[in-house]
Amino acid sequence: MSFLISKQAVFNQSGGTDMYEMLYSFASKKNPLGDESLVSDDDIAEAKEYITSHMDEIFDKKTAYIRLSQLLLDNKFHELFLKDRIVLEIPTELLADPVTLQQCMRLKRLGYTIVLSGFMYEEDNEELFNFADILRFDINSDADEIAYTVKKCHERGKRVLADNVEEQETFEFARELDIDYVRGGFFSKPVLETKRSGGPMIKTFLQILALLYSPEPNIEYISAVISTDPVLTIKLLKVINQLCADKGNTVSTVRQALVMLGIDRLKEWIYLVGLQRLNRNSPAEILRLALFRARFCERISRNSGGSVGSRSNEVYLMGLISIVTGSSDEEALSKALADLPVSQEIKDGITGDGVFGDIFRLSRSYEVGEWSQVVVYAEACHIDYQVLANEYIETLRFVKKYGNFA
Repeated sequence: MSFLISKQAVFNQSGGTDMYEMLYSFASKKNPLGDESLVSDDDIAEAKEYITSHMDEIFDKKTAYIRLSQLLLDNKFHELFLKDRIVLEIPTELLADPVTLQQCMRLKRLGYTIVLSGFMYEEDNEELFNFADILRFDINSDADEIAYTVKKCHERGKRVLADNVEEQETFEFARELDIDYVRGGFFSKPVLETKRSGGPMIKTFLQILALLYSPEPNIEYISAVISTDPVLTIKLLKVINQLCADKGNTVSTVRQALVMLGIDRLKEWIYLVGLQRLNRNSPAEILRLALFRARFCERISRNSGGSVGSRSNEVYLMGLISIVTGSSDEEALSKALADLPVSQEIKDGITGDGVFGDIFRLSRSYEVGEWSQVVVYAEACHIDYQVLANEYIETLRFVKKYGNFA
């Protein structure tokens, strides 16, 4: 297959996910850069089949946000979706062609929601302004132009989407301006909780994870660490007593609960409870992203073969805790990694180095739709595009099953 797809969340002012933007590429071994001029009719048919077959996993009942290219427009990819479940971004350069402009005008008449990107309100572009339902622009644009555009949009019943929201201050600026939707890396950077929250402390959580994923997990050590955190202790005893309710026995110690639950089920439980408590103020999407990275890294490693394929548990842990570091700043990342009770190989992997580095870089590149990098790291990991696309869908199913924290 020569079609790769990923998604990025589009958030509302409260941090909830309103839409998923579809990121895609027609990359293949014959067409590694995904040049759409080289795409065949068979490629298009396969892409449509892939989207249709996996609509639920990809968009998870949220509105689909599709950036139209000439290829997608000509081949009517928008017709794969219900009109009220899709918004169509039309790059302004496409509108320069009279034929394409008529195609887009027809979509507007048919009732599709239209987004224009890179567009600020000016009196001499009134016609294009009236054409759009949503305007998308870079949050780093001129502040006065942004404020004026937001004001004009809301006066006319239109919405605005700010892109490249990377920091807390930028998000607060967007909220102050009453911007409807935001998108950017800020939402993959959790702010970790402190003692005031009553949740398990980050170091406790990471210490338990390290013990669980050690070559020979020790129940005594794990139970001792869990017992230091009252929230984890209470939650564990509650869940095990619910599971054993029909047996008429009450489980009253952490060690007893761990023996009954077993290591494998404990792993599932601990990351679900722990991630829920890492930061109550972060969007639920961050928690789903942590599970996505963990599972996708694991699946990549298992398909890569060699010694890395037999170390999928470590790779899973690498993906899971990478969300905790949540920083692109080299110094801040180094400091965060120094405190993690995990192997140096896992720490190196999160920075893209060492034996796990290519796996992590492949996962991250796929996550954000950096397709040229996906091509590079897929080759480094010896994984086929078809396999990668299938594992992506499997990972989304996993996240849907275990990551519903909203």
